[in-house]
Amino acid sequence: MTWLDEVILGGTFDHLHLGHKAVLEAAISISKYVRVGITSESFARKMRRNDKFIHLLQPFEVRERNVQLFLEERGCQKHRTMKIHDRYGPALTDQYIEAIIATEETYPTAVEINKLRNLNGLDHLLILVVPFVYDEKGIIISSRRIRQQLGEKAKKV
Repeated sequence: MTWLDEVILGGTFDHLHLGHKAVLEAAISISKYVRVGITSESFARKMRRNDKFIHLLQPFEVRERNVQLFLEERGCQKHRTMKIHDRYGPALTDQYIEAIIATEETYPTAVEINKLRNLNGLDHLLILVVPFVYDEKGIIISSRRIRQQLGEKAKKV
């Protein structure tokens, strides 16, 4: 059952994994139209300066296509992906967005977006926080860990 017209979420979506899929599933489950901001390569690198395996970041086009394919496979007929160059994307100015999907990590940004929307005279967004997804060892699944594992495997070869 969808009960919102439009929801937004953003992220890097590098090496699309179960955590990303949980966030996308949450968006699909509550909204008729899903907008996904995917970070540009330059913004992703800037935000992850301390990641020594950031060179293994997938190109934007690959990350975007993986998100689109997942949404389509899940039956999400109304969606749009876009490149974003900051933490906000169109969330600060778009009056039609009703909710934002966040993780525990991105929740503070969602709160900040609502404060800035208020300054712009826009309604607050409903914030839906999706919990992290853990692997069989109880460790949070993350793109950073996936890149690290790929980088360490490459060193051994």
